[in-house]
Amino acid sequence: MVAAPERVDVAIVGAGFAGMYMLHRARSAGLSVHVFERGGGVGGTWYWNRYPGAR
Repeated sequence: MVAAPERVDVAIVGAGFAGMYMLHRARSAGLSVHVFERGGGVGGTWYWNRYPGAR
């Protein structure tokens, strides 16, 4: 059985710095939001690239 699609006010593609900022702004404005991220975690460039010595 297929569930009915969820209705949201805003869809954000990418959970990098800008995506997380827009999530914060949209929720602060009282909007319902869904974030789509290809990776297994948030961080954008910081998730996909590893920088020696950076924690």
